Amino acid sequence: MFRFPRWLFCAALTLGVTLGPRLAAQPALTTIQDTLYTANGNFFNGVITITWQSFEAGDTSNIAAQVTRLSISNGNLYVQLVPTTTANTPATYAVQYNSSGHTQYNEVWVVPPSTTPLRVRDVRLSAGAVSTPGPAADTSAIQIANVVGLQSALNLRPTMGVGFTASKTAVIDAMGGIDGAVGNASDCMHVDGSSGACGTASASGNTGFVDAETPSGTLNGVNTTFTLANTPSPATSLLLYRNGMLQDQNFDYTLAGSTITFQSGAVPRSPDILLAYYRVSVSISGVGFVDDETPAGTINGSNSAFTLANTPNPSTSLALYRNGILLKPGLDYTLSGNSITFSPAMIPQMADVLLCSYRIAQ
Repeated sequence: MFRFPRWLFCAALTLGVTLGPRLAAQPALTTIQDTLYTANGNFFNGVITITWQSFEAGDTSNIAAQVTRLSISNGNLYVQLVPTTTANTPATYAVQYNSSGHTQYNEVWVVPPSTTPLRVRDVRLSAGAVSTPGPAADTSAIQIANVVGLQSALNLRPTMGVGFTASKTAVIDAMGGIDGAVGNASDCMHVDGSSGACGTASASGNTGFVDAETPSGTLNGVNTTFTLANTPSPATSLLLYRNGMLQDQNFDYTLAGSTITFQSGAVPRSPDILLAYYRVSVSISGVGFVDDETPAGTINGSNSAFTLANTPNPSTSLALYRNGILLKPGLDYTLSGNSITFSPAMIPQMADVLLCSYRIAQ
């Protein structure tokens, strides 16, 4: 008769004792599996970026903050995530959809525990919601009075003013409420809350800076030419955003005087939003400006160290963009003097485009 060796039996018990806590420490995962389409019925192809802050899962597992990217081919989405509806600390997943080099849209996921795969509709947090009724989640309403301290916290927040209007620039009124700015659609706002034609003076005088100007021109997917109220000086000071994404001068568009001409593959269409920021022959004693600099360093997917030609002063003046998306210091990268070090999850990949603007002391 076959005899199970005592030493092997003891070793198996020891191994079970040693590995048991480690295996038990792994949190349960919820599978999100779906097929994604574009509005015209084609399969979505691109990249989904999922970002989350650190939190404690329902089983007390500590989940570290991280960014993960999923390549979506022919609409196929498959990802496993730690549930957030049962977490011991508030937690959500920020999801960004990118296709053809542009951010298409953003949304928030709240993931419930589930032993069966969920679809995106089961985890998507609808606009204005504070919880999601996903499978196995508690759908009962929570009253403000039932949350200790919530009413007091809400009282400290600004209220909606009588002049509040969606899609208008926000202005704080005399009562501390949020009102909509008054003016023409082509006006620019000043820091004192007044509005006027872009490049005009506010109550404190002309600063030489033009902010949040909407270039004039028809958004119809055919018109390529748009006009600024002033001529940017220097031309490299122009920061042109389309739906919040920085456009690359000479790649997405060209600038001649005050005329912007978009390239054929980047023509704006309704309901795109164009916003322009630039300088107009401004000169400030002791202050210099660096525009559209590409940091020195090899972009190969492994190098994390890049160098600027100058040291930003102050360091917070550095605006660093990767493929048109503004990166966050301290999270996506760190700055020491004129040295940029990217975090492991944000190391630039081949074909990425880095651009930065900052101020320097002169």
